[in-house]
Parts: sequence; C-alpha cells; structure tokens
Amino acid sequence: MTTSRRTVLKGAAATAALAATPRFVQAQSSQPIRLGFQLHRTGIGAAYGRWYERTATAALKVLNEQGGINGRPVEIVFEDDGTDPKRGAEVVEKFAAGDMDLVFGTLFSHVVMGAAPRAGELRIPYLVCSEGHHVASGALNRWTLQPGITDVKSQVRAMAPWVASNLGRKVTLIYPDYAFGYDHRDNFTAAMQEQGGEVIELLAIPPTETSFTRYLPRIPRETEVIYHV
Repeated sequence: MTTSRRTVLKGAAATAALAATPRFVQAQSSQPIRLGFQLHRTGIGAAYGRWYERTATAALKVLNEQGGINGRPVEIVFEDDGTDPKRGAEVVEKFAAGDMDLVFGTLFSHVVMGAAPRAGELRIPYLVCSEGHHVASGALNRWTLQPGITDVKSQVRAMAPWVASNLGRKVTLIYPDYAFGYDHRDNFTAAMQEQGGEVIELLAIPPTETSFTRYLPRIPRETEVIYHV
C-alpha cells in the first residue's frame, strides 16, 4: 500500500481540525454541560452579584427539572472575581483548566476588559452582560459575546435627541472612571453635539469612591442637565 502526499496532508488537516474543535461541539454525550459563572460576589459589583447568583441558581433548578439541554443536565460552578480585572482573568483561566464549556455572568466593564483577552487566548466562549460598546463593536475578540442587551452607544444615541429637546443642552456628565463610563463620556458627548448641545463638564468618579459630595461643587452653575451614569 502506498500513501500519497495528498492523503497525508488531508489526514493531518483532519487531525488538526479535530484537536481544535471546541469541547462543546464534540460528540453527543450524556455528560453534564458545565458552565463557569464569573461572579461579582465581592468588590463594587457585589450587589449585582448577589442577585445574579440567586437568579442563576433558580433558573438552573427549573432547567434541570425540565430535562436540561438536549437531555444533558447542566451544572454551574460559581467563582468570585472580586469585581477585579486581574482576578477576572485568573477566574477565566481556572474555568478553562477545569473543563468548563463556557464562562458567563460578567457585568462590570473593567473586569470584562481584563478577562476577555485571556478568554480569547484560551479559546473558551465568554458571555458577558456588560453594556460597554467595546463588546458590541467587536473590539475584543470572537470568543467574547454580548447576548441580549443593548450597548451604551445605541442607548445614548437614542436618548440624546430627547434630552436636548426636553431637558436642556448644557450637560454635566458624572461617570465611573472605567470602560463603561468612558463609553458614556465619549458617545454621549458626540451625540449631544449632533443635537446642538454640549457636555460642559466631565466628572470621573473612581470605582473605590464612597461619596459624591466632594464632586458636587465642581458642577458649573450654567448646567441645565446632570447626566449621572
């Protein structure tokens, strides 16, 4: 029996394709579908994380009582990321090493920005709730998905005409000093300019801040609208 060069190359290509096939599309199995929930259990996102965990757990119970997904039971493993970008990337690594089928749950945009590159490197689907336009625009990677939520750019472009027509055209914008806030800052400023308005003051609030009081004196007297993110 002789083996042609074409046959060898075809076989090598098939083997490489099989090796690159994500675990979630491999042969049908009765094994549980394992989901890693990157949870803001502590840090500035803890109030969100508390309810994300409770609702996800309740939804999981209903899902498995109804037979799971394609007859396969579903498991969720929760891991606290501290609402911290570095810790978020570590959680993604841990889930990938733990044979999870995908990672989901993330909300705060600075954590998404810190963890998404690692998800792309590890080739594991990363489903986030963040409304940051950086996700919807495809600025991250093809493994980072934003299912079922509107992004900031779309929101503010829809809002700006109403704000300019009904509230005023001179805006002070108070926003969190991380990616989600930057999307509001940049896109709302541009949207107001299109409506003949302007953002006359930008007040960035660090994520560790506990009080807004000391920022209030910086609001210009001529402000007609305070846009607080």
